[in-house]
Amino acid sequence: MLEILEAKDLTPYAAYETPGVTLHAVESMTAGGCSGFAVFSYGTDTVTVYACDAKGDLALYDGIARTVLFKAMLRGIDRAEYLCDTTQLKKLHLCDPHSNTCSSIAELMNGCAGCKEKKD
Repeated sequence: MLEILEAKDLTPYAAYETPGVTLHAVESMTAGGCSGFAVFSYGTDTVTVYACDAKGDLALYDGIARTVLFKAMLRGIDRAEYLCDTTQLKKLHLCDPHSNTCSSIAELMNGCAGCKEKKD
């Protein structure tokens, strides 16, 4: 069973450390170990994503990225800035088309509710 959990050990992500910034990471865990991750930090009104990787699995990438955005929403943060490659994020419509940001996480998540209604 796949789980996306907050990483307790940030040692594998030391390359993303920045002075004065508290890093966080989530990892997708299966019986075989870590299959993907995202490294990020929380600011006052923005979550900054430094890296997101799912080893080529677009659906898993979507789940990892949305986990980070949801965690930011729980902290009252409504904006994301991506300092990583945004190619996959744009395919998944998790990033504004002509920038490296998501200007409204709430709008993005509410848009997903509309997709569910269309399926019903």
